[in-house]
Amino acid sequence: MKGETQAVHLEKMMQKHKLYPEYELTLPPFFVKSKVLKKLSVDDVLLLGLDVLDFMLMSNGKICAKVELLEDENSQKIKIIYLEKDTLKQADTKKYEKVKCLFSVLHIRELKVGRQLSIEQLNLQEVKLFVNDVYIAVGALIEVDDEIAIQIKRVKK
Repeated sequence: MKGETQAVHLEKMMQKHKLYPEYELTLPPFFVKSKVLKKLSVDDVLLLGLDVLDFMLMSNGKICAKVELLEDENSQKIKIIYLEKDTLKQADTKKYEKVKCLFSVLHIRELKVGRQLSIEQLNLQEVKLFVNDVYIAVGALIEVDDEIAIQIKRVKK
């Protein structure tokens, strides 16, 4: 019995320690009026101001790398285009809030330019929206007038 207890305790301790650093696969953050976010409801559409999907890897509020989507007939991958150490700028006004679009958290041992990572298990149609690291909604990527947008599917109240 004691051996089982020690094994369970050891397993819990090891789960707390991460083997590889965590990076968030996101779109570039965008700014939305605070009034719009307060009234956010299902089926609302938020325009991102992007013509093509522009992915990045972030860690602790800093942009670590820009990545591009590679699609083969058998798999989906992302490729690291270049590394970057940049913090995100907050708008100077209280009228706007910075919205972060999160697809998933990836565990990557080492960031290197040219490295390809498989993302087959990820659903790139669903995106979680965060304001100041607070989860606010879930949306789906859509296209409106040749511009990428997010249609809200669920709102956290």
